[in-house]
Amino acid sequence: MAFRRRGPPYMTEFAMVGALATLVVCQLIGEIVVHGLHLPVPGPVLGLLLLVAWFAWRGGPTQTMGTTADVILSNLSLLFVPAAVGIVQHGQRFLTQGPAIVIALFASSILTIAVTAYAFLWADRRFGGTGAAPAEPAARHDPFDTDTNSGTGGAP
Repeated sequence: MAFRRRGPPYMTEFAMVGALATLVVCQLIGEIVVHGLHLPVPGPVLGLLLLVAWFAWRGGPTQTMGTTADVILSNLSLLFVPAAVGIVQHGQRFLTQGPAIVIALFASSILTIAVTAYAFLWADRRFGGTGAAPAEPAARHDPFDTDTNSGTGGAP
């Protein structure tokens, strides 16, 4: 039984499976390392860092990996279907508790922004930052100004 090619000539079903397997293996390695070393980082994030390191070592992603990523991203909206189904199934709960949910989301967002700002200011002071922007911007050097550079690099 022969397999028929669809899509670009460089893209085969087997190549896409290999690219997907690479993504899943990187995520799996990330999960194993995080659970084994008890790191406070999500496994998929570490897997993504491993994938980026792999790409840097190999000189970038292959064309097959890029095409596979494009296919995955073009179907990303399907991942929102379970959330939408949950909202539809629990519609009555959202009608009765909706204002409380919106207030909680808004308040937690404001609190998160404030805590992040204070943590940044604390870290800036703690680790030697000045905590303020420079008083005035540095003077700009004009390479075409022949008076300041004695004619080197200036306009003729």
